[in-house]
Amino acid sequence: MINRDDALKICEDVLAHAKAAGAEDAIVSLRNAVQSHARFADNRITTSGRAEDLEITATVWVGKRRGNSIGNDAGADALKQLAEEAVRIARVSPVHREYLPTLGPQTYQDHRGFSPATANIDLEARAKTLNGVLTTCRTAKVTGAGFHTASDAATAEATANGNRRYFHSTSADFSVTARATDGTGSGYFSSDHFDLSKLNAQHVVDRAVDKAVKSRQPKPIEPGVYPVILEAQAVADLVGSLTTSLDARPNDEGRGAFSAKDGRTKVGEQLFNEKVNLYSDPMHAELPAAPSTNEGVPATRLSLIKNGVLENLAYSRFWAQEKKKEPTPGPVNYILESSQPPTSMDDMIKDMERGLLITRFWYVRQIDGRSIMLTGLTRDGLWWIEKGRISHPVTNLRFNQSVLAMLAPGNVEAIGAPERKSPLMVPALKLAAFTFTSVSDAI
Repeated sequence: MINRDDALKICEDVLAHAKAAGAEDAIVSLRNAVQSHARFADNRITTSGRAEDLEITATVWVGKRRGNSIGNDAGADALKQLAEEAVRIARVSPVHREYLPTLGPQTYQDHRGFSPATANIDLEARAKTLNGVLTTCRTAKVTGAGFHTASDAATAEATANGNRRYFHSTSADFSVTARATDGTGSGYFSSDHFDLSKLNAQHVVDRAVDKAVKSRQPKPIEPGVYPVILEAQAVADLVGSLTTSLDARPNDEGRGAFSAKDGRTKVGEQLFNEKVNLYSDPMHAELPAAPSTNEGVPATRLSLIKNGVLENLAYSRFWAQEKKKEPTPGPVNYILESSQPPTSMDDMIKDMERGLLITRFWYVRQIDGRSIMLTGLTRDGLWWIEKGRISHPVTNLRFNQSVLAMLAPGNVEAIGAPERKSPLMVPALKLAAFTFTSVSDAI
């Protein structure tokens, strides 16, 4: 893995070549990544591999005209060619109307998302772990498939105005899909962490297998509006559409989910249940993130929703200048949690008279940005709850549901403890109403 000094030296060499070729401003970024993976299907390991990549990107401006060039060769001649190519592209490009001078020197917090256990994965230990996973599947008489990855990545960036940054991070991910041999039941579970030693593969396969076994022979159910409990994975499948709606620009321009009349936004309004908090924090112990935004602005803890009130939208450097604001110091990750003590899944089920327990959603698509209306399907385990107990599995359903309505005052009855689903940490949710529109024959 490329170290800080060598990474920044490459960036600075490209900057020097760009300046010599006529660039008036420039930013050079580098990403070096190593990923190790193992894949299994039909209860046997099918592939194992390792991939290494180096990507160098030069973005330059000549008379406010922007050019961009990407390469993967760190040789001296290749770096010179990369810079000169970016300058040639800039000279024939239209004026970049949203150009801002690149950042100067900045101070960043220490990055905490690196683990030697992940960067130096023990392949023999991985093989033993996966053998245990496959044994669990065979013993339960289900067919298992899954993917185990460990990644080590370094990113560096240098600007013509003196900004320098380098971050080194790791990530590990493991997911399992288990299918019942009669073809009527399916289960899925996944987990991730920057520290491989904290990734419990046996827990992942146990959860997936349990869902596959218990979801066999589902009973038909009519579509309609039901109380639901969403497991953390199901919440993660939906909440990403909320986080992408928090960009200030479309909302200021009157085309966002949080736009109001006369060019205003709904910042400061109680739009969500009073239990709902959403924030970003690069120093979060379980979900550390790079301590800078993609634009290089130093990142700090940023409250987005507090006690159901929309507190902040995300302002890029350009849009902040247009609106005479400071650029937002994030978000770089998202943590959704309760403002009150969390409720366990067991207690959510015990407190539900009648409703559905949902494992996850699949093929989720947005159909209306103003209400964050989504459509998709349940998958890998859907159960009917009757009088505080899981009664039986039911057939899958298609949903049409607004995320704003889902998290609205009065609809959120209970919130669990957040679980890591990178780049999110999200809890299970107990909701008073969720809308299903049709039946699906898929398992």
